[in-house]
Amino acid sequence: MNAYMTVKSSVIALFAGTVSALADPGGIADNTFGHMMWGDGHGWWGGFGMILFWGVIIAVTVFFFRMLTSNRLGETRDAMEILKERYARGEIDEDEFRRRKQELQG
Repeated sequence: MNAYMTVKSSVIALFAGTVSALADPGGIADNTFGHMMWGDGHGWWGGFGMILFWGVIIAVTVFFFRMLTSNRLGETRDAMEILKERYARGEIDEDEFRRRKQELQG
């Protein structure tokens, strides 16, 4: 699944999970405390707060996951470096080293 689909699915899940928070059964007329005892008038703000909370949690999780699984700058090696290491360890002889070096440079 590509990154666009992941973000799209996450946003849809967040909006779907806040539907119940937006339906505030309490009101001024019946003196109830409303949804989760926040009182009157929280309606859309309660849903927005929930979206914001879970959005931050998901964003931080995705950030750390990508940070842990991405290539670090110092870990990438080019082919010439690998060739020199193989020659230094004795895995290939001088003729093989020169031939492959010419292929890489040319």
